[in-house]
Amino acid sequence: MRRMANPNLPFNVKLKLSPVADALSLAPVALPPVKAPSLDGLSVKVPKAEQVKEADLLERLHDLERKLGTHRPRKTGEAIALGDDVKLDTLGYCEKKLIPFAARFGLWMELAPQVQLPGFAEVLAGKNVGDSVQFTMVLPKTYPIDSLRGKTASFVVDIREAVEVKPLSADDPTFLAKAGRGATVDALMHSLREELEVEIAQVMVVEGEQMVLDELVKRAKVTVPKDLVDQEIKRHWAQVEGKELVERKFDVDEQNEALNVWLSDGATRADVERRLQVSLVLKAIGEANKLKLTPEKMESLLAKTAASFGLTAKQVHEGLREEGELTQKMANVAYHLMMVEYVMERAKVEFEGVKL
Repeated sequence: MRRMANPNLPFNVKLKLSPVADALSLAPVALPPVKAPSLDGLSVKVPKAEQVKEADLLERLHDLERKLGTHRPRKTGEAIALGDDVKLDTLGYCEKKLIPFAARFGLWMELAPQVQLPGFAEVLAGKNVGDSVQFTMVLPKTYPIDSLRGKTASFVVDIREAVEVKPLSADDPTFLAKAGRGATVDALMHSLREELEVEIAQVMVVEGEQMVLDELVKRAKVTVPKDLVDQEIKRHWAQVEGKELVERKFDVDEQNEALNVWLSDGATRADVERRLQVSLVLKAIGEANKLKLTPEKMESLLAKTAASFGLTAKQVHEGLREEGELTQKMANVAYHLMMVEYVMERAKVEFEGVKL
């Protein structure tokens, strides 16, 4: 289904020929000068959020039933079934080209019917752990990429791991005790609703931050060079997808094809450009106000957000005492957090429909 690299070439030679190597060795692009915008009168209003829907509650209940159920890793060669948790490597092709962002590696998911790819899970059900499955299907009219709707796509899926999940039904007498969310089903559902409402409130807070940052970008009138956007996309592609393609012996033409999908995708370019604009504006504000990130402030900020990065406060503490790329990345994250905090302390954020 896909072209293979010359297997006789040593890996280091293939890497040198690869756009992955180019992406990881790019020389920095000169940053454009940015004047720090005024923070005076910085005010936004966040639109009213949607209420919790019945479907949201049922989905959260489903997740809880699966969490409290029994879990058994399946052995290599054992058949998988709908409802399993599966770890997949997936590739999708349409008209002999990779489908944008269809190369996924180490993807964990519940093997359940997919809205965007109806029939995908059903094809895999009954196959074995360790199998490589190839199949075709017609992409639905609701497929996210307009130009591919109604077209026939080919998929290659490697089933790397699977876990049999037997959910504990909410009707089971032991369910409420294990859930620890009240003595009745009504109390449980009320708890789940409150949980979802808290998450919605958190999303609104983040949306408020993003609106404030967008306003600052607008005030600063930041223009990001195309080369800088390209460089950022290439580096991210290399880390997320490119290295995996090299490991799986995709030839250089296929790697470039995959990279070009990222480079030409409008939504990806817009997202990267916006993130670069925000970063440049916050840097300008920090320099204009002579703000410094002290080691103590850095550790404090990272400790607050450690969980979202899958780290403990102890791991953050130890990581900051290491040398090299990880410490620099952590410092960059901490500086961004410090600047967002600084800006938000000077901004007025209103939430439509919420009385503060």
